[in-house]
Amino acid sequence: MQKVTTILKRKRTRQRIYFLAVAGLIGLAVAACVSTITNISQPNEVNAGDTAKIVLSIQWKETNNDHNDRQVIGICVPKSWNAAATTKMFLEGSSGDATMSVIPASAVEPDSKLPWKDAFMKKFGIGPNLIDDMEWVVFWSDIKFVVPNGSTLNGKVYINIKTANANLQFKPGYAMCEDNDGLSDFFSGFYTSAFGNCLAVVNGEGDIQDFCNPQIGIGEPSNALANDIITLKYDANLDISQLANEQEIYLCAKVYTTDGEVIENCEKNESNLLRTFAFKKWRIDFWPAKHFSLPAGKELQRMEYYFTDKTGTLKTGFANTADPFVYTFKCK
Repeated sequence: MQKVTTILKRKRTRQRIYFLAVAGLIGLAVAACVSTITNISQPNEVNAGDTAKIVLSIQWKETNNDHNDRQVIGICVPKSWNAAATTKMFLEGSSGDATMSVIPASAVEPDSKLPWKDAFMKKFGIGPNLIDDMEWVVFWSDIKFVVPNGSTLNGKVYINIKTANANLQFKPGYAMCEDNDGLSDFFSGFYTSAFGNCLAVVNGEGDIQDFCNPQIGIGEPSNALANDIITLKYDANLDISQLANEQEIYLCAKVYTTDGEVIENCEKNESNLLRTFAFKKWRIDFWPAKHFSLPAGKELQRMEYYFTDKTGTLKTGFANTADPFVYTFKCK
């Protein structure tokens, strides 16, 4: 019996070694391209309405067989920039140069089968940014590059994006892959991603929307009309006042119309009650026109608000001060 057991163990060991060897060979056969963003050159700030000029240094290595691929570059920026329409991108590489175009919505990323911009969002999210009002815009080279097996290629991607008029700061996201490999995780190295330092848009309109730094109160989206649904978030982890320990958090807010009327809603009722969505993090979603019973024909200019307890005695405003948070509504 012991001899039979020994023989079975040896057989299983040989089978395992054979399986690992075959898996390794499959890996060598499948591995195609290792992509890397080696450097990010971006401004610290840009004037609202001007063009942000960014340069990515990139590298890709073909590890098995000759390849004929498009290079794919994605950028993560605020939705308000409308980057798909306002961005120009050009690739300059050791294997040739190419203009780049936004990938059509009908084209899908090969691994997830999602449209490319949705696949990038699913894979990379908004990175270190703290306001979920961003999008990925994905470009590919207008030509395919024929690259011999074993080659290491270097290039630069020149990105020019016209900024919107709103004052804000955020950390741009960048990602790179090839159209055939896409965002596959079958083997590492098919894609790469990185987020840059905080980039500020200055001398523009409205209050600064800060995507970079943790804030007690955040309004999303960063701009909206009175008829849009907006979300206000309260992070009790950053609040040094007693309100951070309360179990019921309420919104107290007033809005200013473009013709000077002020409408307040500080009722301690269900419509002003925040809901938890993470540890010591709260949110409230509402329709401003309805929430403030906005009269027909009126337009909202801005909202001032703070968070309070049920008694109304504990209050938290901007940066742990008595000053209210301010949310500016965009024009039609």
